[in-house]
Amino acid sequence: MWPIVKAVTAFFDGLIGLFGGMHPFVGLSVVSILTGAVMLVVWKFTSNQKAIAAAKSKISAYIYEIRIFQEDMGLQMAAQRKAFLANMKYLSLAVPPLIVVLLPVVAILVQLDVRYERRPLLPGESTLLKVMVSESVDPGDVTLEVPAGIAISALPVRIPREHEVDWRLRAENEGEYDLQITVAGETVTKRIVVGDKITKIAEGRDQAGILAVWLAPAEKPIPKGSAFQAISFQYPDRDTKAWGYSLHWLLVFFVVSVLFGFAIKGVVGVEV
Repeated sequence: MWPIVKAVTAFFDGLIGLFGGMHPFVGLSVVSILTGAVMLVVWKFTSNQKAIAAAKSKISAYIYEIRIFQEDMGLQMAAQRKAFLANMKYLSLAVPPLIVVLLPVVAILVQLDVRYERRPLLPGESTLLKVMVSESVDPGDVTLEVPAGIAISALPVRIPREHEVDWRLRAENEGEYDLQITVAGETVTKRIVVGDKITKIAEGRDQAGILAVWLAPAEKPIPKGSAFQAISFQYPDRDTKAWGYSLHWLLVFFVVSVLFGFAIKGVVGVEV
């Protein structure tokens, strides 16, 4: 499963990397536009377009009846009942393809989340590295090696009852670095990124299952059966401004993708 996730992640690395020197929302907007197009195409080929068009026509007709027969309670109630049933029919036609549409959208959202939700550390900033080990391992035996560019700014704190070891780290120079953590003859790495560019970042590595691998695509999970249970630290939240306002990437994504989808649905010939 990981090779597939890695290939998808590499595709987004290349796509978003094309806009690396521009404002963060440029690459995000391009991905959002492509997502809108993908959603529209998937919807078109997984939905019953004729039935959806017929259901929408009936809903419009029954709403028109409700307006016409405002003074006749019996006819108005009948029109409301028919409009309700037509809406239920539309929902029964729309929900199955909507579920199919959401599958690629969720995968795209995860890829955007590891790039736009948080930012890398900046030189001079610190973070707390937390290492969790299995019950059979003594936390006192866990060691850490850091490359040049990353400094250990405090002695490790070991919590035996929690099977945990913590280090305070300080970023010194821009770059991407691999921390090396060792215990019982086993060494694992944890990637840490310093700088201001848009790139995938992972706050943690753990022994993930199949679903978790898709939800954490920035770094390979720890192998099953490892002495390490989890390795993590925190990156700062990304604050991206546009036109003087802080805008969350999810808002930009949904607005751009939905607006683009509705803008071209007539050209593509899709009933939504």
